[in-house]
Amino acid sequence: MEQEQKQIRYKVVPAHTPSLTHALSVAMTRGSMVWREWEKGTPFSAKELADFAKRQDKEHPLAEHQYYLVSREGAIGISPGLEWLTRWMFVPMEDCQERDFMMMKMREDLQIDKAVRHAVEQAVTEGLAQEKAQKAAAQAPKQPERETPPPTPKETLPPPPPVQTPPAPPIEAQQAPVGRRNFCTQCGSKVRPSDKFCTHCGTRLIP
Repeated sequence: MEQEQKQIRYKVVPAHTPSLTHALSVAMTRGSMVWREWEKGTPFSAKELADFAKRQDKEHPLAEHQYYLVSREGAIGISPGLEWLTRWMFVPMEDCQERDFMMMKMREDLQIDKAVRHAVEQAVTEGLAQEKAQKAAAQAPKQPERETPPPTPKETLPPPPPVQTPPAPPIEAQQAPVGRRNFCTQCGSKVRPSDKFCTHCGTRLIP
């Protein structure tokens, strides 16, 4: 049994990945679920390392010739282009009580772990699709840019002339027939048809 496991381990080769999230998913397929930070020895579970990987990929993307290296055992590091110059970041945790406790807690949070695995797989799929699209765009021949013609100026019509309303014709004073005037034209007081002067204001009445 041990000999078969050794043969399987020797068949696994180190993996080169473009992101830490992708490297984490590869390390998990190789049996690693708990890691220690290489320099400080801080323990990281799969969920904690997944959260760290998302921030790392977003805030500190790799340079052009760099890649993340995943060893046969599931250790993760950054390589400048040569494997023997890899700067290791996380290594699988050794067998100890702390590892057993973290593994037990991870089993209790199985539903969360499933969500993390799904998020990691989705991030890996999106990263690979984006990388493929960038390569295809770089290899595609560049088309000359078309000059956009300037916009045609719109013809502005002059405003219509203002409509002039003709003045209203003067209202001619209606004169009562002779002998039938009953009111004074000056003050409007009632008069008799036979009166020649207004009894109120003294105005001469027109016959």
